[in-house]
Amino acid sequence: MKPSVSVCIPVHKRTPYLRETVQKVLSQTFGDWELVIGLNVSKEVSRLIHEDLREELKDPRMRVTTDVAPKNMAENWNATIAESKGDLIKLLCHDDLPHLDSLERQVKAMQEHPRVVVASGARTIINSKGKVLFTRSGIRKTGVYAGREMIHRCIMAGTNIIGDPVNVMWRRSAMEKVGLFDPTVVYCTDIEYWLRLLSVGDLYYDTEPTGYYRIHGNAAATGLGGVTVQDFVHTAKLQVKRGSVALSAMDLRVIAWKSHLQSRLRQYLYRLLG
Repeated sequence: MKPSVSVCIPVHKRTPYLRETVQKVLSQTFGDWELVIGLNVSKEVSRLIHEDLREELKDPRMRVTTDVAPKNMAENWNATIAESKGDLIKLLCHDDLPHLDSLERQVKAMQEHPRVVVASGARTIINSKGKVLFTRSGIRKTGVYAGREMIHRCIMAGTNIIGDPVNVMWRRSAMEKVGLFDPTVVYCTDIEYWLRLLSVGDLYYDTEPTGYYRIHGNAAATGLGGVTVQDFVHTAKLQVKRGSVALSAMDLRVIAWKSHLQSRLRQYLYRLLG
């Protein structure tokens, strides 16, 4: 029987956080899910991860796939999602944690709002040891937001106000219209995809946190500060090319400036708090 939600965890190395992430999925208040863990690792590392998760893998809702061919982040995300079956999809990075009622709340939002294709919420920021640092909400009010308006609003903010993968759930029907993650987008892989999804539907945003986003020295974003601005501008231009938004040359300069400031702040916080 097809599950309501597919939770997908792409993994590219052995990590101390994966077991905790899996346990958070197993403990969800909503139970109609499948968990697909996509290992883009060597066969030896795959064996070690299977050993790490020996007890958790007894749950029949879980399965693990292994692919040893080298992939970048977007390709690994896509390969894992391709193994999923649910009508709703949630992607988890292996070092982040969903709130225990995250699936329940977001499934309910999707059921109540048929035009919504992306559900997201505020972030609880934690450090490498799991200590709660602060809560960040990119949008001030809970509710439904028109997709096209949110594309423009997010791009002009110069940063990802919608949420990280741990915060987001989306519909498979929307994914079938817009495709998968774009491997040409290096840093803004997630936000480029949220914007593409919002070209075919609306956003539901919850100002209550839906996930714990972990900052630490080995996080994927660490060390990518130099590519953030050009990648965000690339993301904006992709939406213009697809006809989802209209931007002037001045808009693009403003976007680049805001993205630069956001990147500098983000890298500072990673170093200070991670």
